[in-house]
Amino acid sequence: MKTKTTTETEETKPSLALQARVLCHDRDGQIRDVTDQKPFGLKWFAENGDLALYILGNCKKRLDLLFMAAENRSHIDAGIVRLIVDELRSEFDGGSELATYVRLTHELFSNSDPIAPLQMPGTRRANRATSLTAAHEV
Repeated sequence: MKTKTTTETEETKPSLALQARVLCHDRDGQIRDVTDQKPFGLKWFAENGDLALYILGNCKKRLDLLFMAAENRSHIDAGIVRLIVDELRSEFDGGSELATYVRLTHELFSNSDPIAPLQMPGTRRANRATSLTAAHEV
C-alpha cells in the first residue's frame, strides 16, 4: 500500500479591502473630500465601529445577567430589572455613541453613489461578466 504524502501549506486569512472616498456637499454646494476627517472619515467609522460592537457586547451581557436573575424564579427584584433597563436605555438614547454611529453610518450610505473604481497597479479585477464571457469562448 502506498502512503500518501502531503506538503505543508501556509495558512492565509481571507481579507476584504474597501477602497473608498467620502465626498461631502457643504452648505455652499461645494464638494469636499472628507475621507480623512472626523466625523465622516473612514478611519473614524472603523474606530467607532469597534466601539459600537463593544457597546452591543455589553448590552448582551446585561441582558444575560437579567436572564440569569429571572431564571427559575417566579419573582425577581424590581430594582435589578430597573437598573439593567436604565443602562440599556442609556446606550440606545439619541445622543449616545451607538445611536450617533448608526445614524451617521446610515446617513453616509443612504446618500452614497457609486464611482468608477481606480485601477491600482498590480491589482486584478475579477468580474462575473468577464468570467462568463471567457467561459463561453472556450
